[in-house]
Amino acid sequence: MSVMQEVSTLIEKVRGKPELLAQVSSMNKTFQFDLEGGEKFFVKLENGDIVQGEGTVESPSATIQAAPDLMLDLMTGKADAIKSFMSGKLKVRGDIFAAQKITDMFRKA
Repeated sequence: MSVMQEVSTLIEKVRGKPELLAQVSSMNKTFQFDLEGGEKFFVKLENGDIVQGEGTVESPSATIQAAPDLMLDLMTGKADAIKSFMSGKLKVRGDIFAAQKITDMFRKA
């Protein structure tokens, strides 16, 4: 299963937990995920909803780069984002704090 498919599953879980959706309801941010191996997708938090799409978007709030396995581990709480970032395995350009919020949200799903 691709990371994008896993993220789709996590998004549905978040939608089923109003308390998680409420944590990001005021965020209007777009996150670009560029994974090693070429998988590219984006997640938009907009007007209290979460939308996902394939490919790239212009001017994302943050671009997140990592290996697919690491990205899955970050989103499920098996890997630590700060350690991964400090070791260079995770790269974030743009709003790093918003990127942290979205991975926290997925981890709690």
